[in-house]
Amino acid sequence: MNIFESIKKEFTIPNAYSNWKDYRKALTDLILQDEEICDPSAAKKRSIAVLGAGPCNDLDLKRLTTHFGSIDLIDVDGESVMDGLINQGQEHCPNIHIKEGSLTGVSQELTERFFNRLYMYLMEKGRALTKADFIERSLMEFRSIEEALFRNEADLSNILPVKSYDMVVAAGLHSQLWSILSYSWHILSGNVSEQIFGGDVIDPEPLHDHIREVDDRLIPLINEAILKSSKHRVLFSSEYDPNSPSEGAWQCIKDIRQRFTGGEIELRESTLEWPFYPEQRRKYTMLIQDIKMC
Repeated sequence: MNIFESIKKEFTIPNAYSNWKDYRKALTDLILQDEEICDPSAAKKRSIAVLGAGPCNDLDLKRLTTHFGSIDLIDVDGESVMDGLINQGQEHCPNIHIKEGSLTGVSQELTERFFNRLYMYLMEKGRALTKADFIERSLMEFRSIEEALFRNEADLSNILPVKSYDMVVAAGLHSQLWSILSYSWHILSGNVSEQIFGGDVIDPEPLHDHIREVDDRLIPLINEAILKSSKHRVLFSSEYDPNSPSEGAWQCIKDIRQRFTGGEIELRESTLEWPFYPEQRRKYTMLIQDIKMC
């Protein structure tokens, strides 16, 4: 296993399936609240896409199969999704399909390239490295993968064709667009701080600021494609803390509210508590934005 794969393993939240039991039920309830009043015989005709599905610890897949005849689980990491299917005993369900793809245009391979190139640069520079060198090179490597970013709706049409689903769900998606890349960068930064700068922390804000600028452009584009891909409903679940906004999630929340104000969509909002990582006392209030297409 290479270094990047080891970092991905570290990124996995232990005991997530058991710890998220109540959240999983509540989120699945919200998804199904309108579906359960529909004619059960029509279930096999209804379709749903789950974006950024990952190991599906936040959704009850068996319950979804009783209300949707076709379930597409879309994620950049197909292996993670399969692990989730196996965990819930749904790996042989004919209704469920894994679609591997990126909603940003940046693949896992490009994210790994970002890490590997930055790692090799650090090895070459050694103790001659300065903080300014590290930040400058980090931004350069990030800009190199930006060339793959989706720039218009047509770029997203292969993964999200227009009106291809009855419902689309994006739970915790927008805050995770750069999560592995950011986490791997912080691993490198921490090692450099300890080994070269005597524990003096490298300021991450230049990279964070650049990612924020990218998200400001990219997230409205992704949301537009998501909304157009659904015939009836879209449900977003985003980390909600106005005093300390989560990168990506906050842009999504603002974008959807602006669309509601502009009359593009019908919107219901509510909140759920997500016990993200109890062992580290990390939890989130999730804003549910339940959208009906006008």
